[in-house]
Order: sequence, then C-alpha cells, then structure tokens
Amino acid sequence: MIYSNFIIAVEAVLPITILILVGLLVKKMHFLTLEEIKHINKMVFKIFFFCLLFENMYKADFDVVFQPRLMVFCLVAIVAIVAIATMIICPLVKDNRQRGAMIHAIYRSNFIIIGLPVAANIFGSDNLAVPSMLITVVIPAYNILAVCVFETFRGRTIRLKPVLFGICQNPMIWGCIVGSILNLCQIDVPESILKPVYQIAGATTPLALILLGASFNMSAVLHNKLSIALCTMARLIIVPAIILPIAVWMGYRNIELVSLITIFASPCAVVGFTMAQQMDSDYALASNCIIATSALSCFTMMGWIFAGKMLSLF
Repeated sequence: MIYSNFIIAVEAVLPITILILVGLLVKKMHFLTLEEIKHINKMVFKIFFFCLLFENMYKADFDVVFQPRLMVFCLVAIVAIVAIATMIICPLVKDNRQRGAMIHAIYRSNFIIIGLPVAANIFGSDNLAVPSMLITVVIPAYNILAVCVFETFRGRTIRLKPVLFGICQNPMIWGCIVGSILNLCQIDVPESILKPVYQIAGATTPLALILLGASFNMSAVLHNKLSIALCTMARLIIVPAIILPIAVWMGYRNIELVSLITIFASPCAVVGFTMAQQMDSDYALASNCIIATSALSCFTMMGWIFAGKMLSLF
C-alpha cells in the first residue's frame, strides 16, 4: 500500500519536475536571456492564462454533483488561510514584495495540475465530478485573492485605488468572467474560435513551468532560505494539518476528502511565478517556493493519502 501510494504521488509530480528541469537546461545552455524570459512571461500572463481560465470556466459543468456546503467550506477555508497568513507574515517580513509572494505561496495550491491527477489515480478518471465542481469556486477565488494580494503589496505603499484598478485589469479575472458568462448563458462559441483558444490554454502550464525552471536562481534560494522554508512548511504541512482534520470532523469522506487533500496539500501554484513577475512582487522567491514545494510534495502528499487510507476515510 505504501508503495502504490508513493507511485501515485510520484506520477502526479514527475511531469512537473521534468518540465522545470527542461527550463534549467534552457538556462544552462543560454537559449533565453533574463530579458527574454520576462517578455515571454508577460505574454503568458496576458494571453495564455486568460485562455486557460476561460477554458476552465467555459467547460465547467455548474450543475454536476452540486454540493454548496462543500463549496462554501473551501471558500471559507481559503479566505481564512489568506487572513491568517497575512497576520503572521506582515509582522515578520518588512518588504512588501516579499509579503505578497509569501502569502500567495502559502494559500494557493497547484490544484488542477497536481490535484486532479492524484484524485484520478485514486478513484479513476470517470469519478472526478466533485473535484471538477470545486474548480468553479476554487479557481475564481484563487485568482481574485491573488490579484488582491499582489496589488495590495505591490511596491512600497498600499493604496486602495491602484489595487481595485489592477483587479479590474487582470486578464485572469477576465478569463473567468468571460468563460463563466458564456457558459451560464449557454452561448455556443464557434469551434474555429475555441480550437486555437484551447490550444493556447494547453500550452500554458508547460510553458510556465519551463520559464519557471529557466528563472531559477540559487543565490536567491540562499538569500531567502528562511522565507522559502516557512512557505514550504506552511503550504505542505501546516495548512493541511489544520484544514483536513476540520473536514473529517465535518463528515467529509471518500472523493470529497481526497478533493480537499488535493486543494489544501498540493504544492504552490505555478501561476504564482508569472503573476509575481508581472505584478511587481518578489518573483525569485515565488519561483523558488514553487520548486521547493513541488519537489517535496511527492512525499508529503503520499503521507496525507496514506494517513487517510489507514484511517479508512476513503
């Protein structure tokens, strides 16, 4: 059982690791300069992530296995994590750019890229209705809160007007809005338009991961090792150790509990690097948190899954 659970976690994390290693190779062979990486990242942020979020919301089935109680639980838990992380990080860290990157790393997980494959490996790819339903609330919440966090801690001062303006301009928010409106209004977009949008969406994660690896900076790791260690511990151990027992106490079991594990115990979201770079945050810290949590999540997620099975929770 230990071996099979470990293989499940490895198979979910290994593709991400390989793409990051490709990025490291790109850097090693000097295929891209730092300035070129910044320009490509801007394109990914403005266009690719819009297409990805549009696809997620346009294809989401808002009627499937509708569980409002579980959706509210996820939303409240995510907001609570942001609030608690902000109260803890702000007194400890004085640099606003680092504050935004750390808060984002603590609350936002790689739910779609890591979480869904793990759930599919445990229950089968035909039984993903519950985690797919949660996408409709988790992803918009992640993105709205991400823009709020990064805009709030952009630069040296905190001003409300630029924060609201930045939220209104964010392409990820617009991707969610446009996709949701077309979905809920049952407006059929021509296939000739959807096809290139979906092709761009499909390339988003691999390209973002390669750019992440290409931006890896060892000196930044050494400089921010305590911050990276704090974010890694919080993301992979502290957050799930608080949220998951509450979920069990509330009666969640089987696919519902595994869905919560994939949300609250997955590594930092890859999009954090791109957003941090484009929104004047500490993108080096953000990228190193993603790499650290992605590498260690293979072991921590295996631990959470194994614990759940040993307790006969799923």
